Amino acid sequence: MPHRLSIGLCQSLTRLTRQLIEAEQRNAQTHVLAKGQIYRVTVELSPVPAEELRDVINTYQ
Repeated sequence: MPHRLSIGLCQSLTRLTRQLIEAEQRNAQTHVLAKGQIYRVTVELSPVPAEELRDVINTYQ
């Protein structure tokens, strides 16, 4: 089971996903500074095939 994220983080990721899709991008890479450390952040969007949707939904129940 995936690590459960806070609702705020999920909302932020949803906004980021929408922005990437609107920009017709499926991945992004950047660097961020957090707590005095630089981190490389990579995002890759992978659509879930329709036949796997039930499994994904069950993961979160």
